[in-house]
Amino acid sequence: MIKKLIALYFISAAAPAMAHLTWIDAGEQSMGLSTGHNFPSKEITVKGEYVQSIRCVDANQSVFNLSFDTKSIRYIYPQKPANCVARLKTSLIELSPSQGAQHFEESKVSKNLIDKVRGSKKFEEEYFKLAQIKPIQIDGPLYNVDVAQFVIKANDPESIYVYRNGKPLSKQPVGLEYPETPVTLWSETDADGKVKLLLQPTSKALLRTLVTEENGQQYKSQFLSVILDPK
Repeated sequence: MIKKLIALYFISAAAPAMAHLTWIDAGEQSMGLSTGHNFPSKEITVKGEYVQSIRCVDANQSVFNLSFDTKSIRYIYPQKPANCVARLKTSLIELSPSQGAQHFEESKVSKNLIDKVRGSKKFEEEYFKLAQIKPIQIDGPLYNVDVAQFVIKANDPESIYVYRNGKPLSKQPVGLEYPETPVTLWSETDADGKVKLLLQPTSKALLRTLVTEENGQQYKSQFLSVILDPK
């Protein structure tokens, strides 16, 4: 069932789990989902009621799911995983056209879609978030063709790609949230979906993107993030 967020997208009590940057906060014994405007400064911890699933792999690439309840803010794992993917529940967001255009502008959605939103009478969007600890190995146990993911390839382990529906996403705007810079550093993926980093972070950073498509009179979007550790 899709949860509905009405017009107060940026200030409602429920919206912080949907509206801001969201990333996995992985500890030695448990993990949380942190949300904030400026990575890594979290403003809120996403509770279990907003989470659809958390899937992880151990060092042997065996998959396990993390359990949570509606009151959870940390998710305890049996052993520290090699990687995890957390998916938040889908929401139906209703905004004014000007708010919808601002939302898209902040994630560098195409100008054609932004102009279309501005010229519309209302804005409705099905929206969910996916957060990763690390890029996913293509065809590995956490790889999912039905969602957008930051992935790596066996023959190119040093590069990061954006894939969806089993195919690379070209010209996809990707933002780098690096605490040492005051602004988001934006670039676009190339024809193979490869991410071009404008700088190589020397401390923990966040890579993020918003994948959006028209769906009749509505829009369908997925926010995607992954933690980048320094080389």
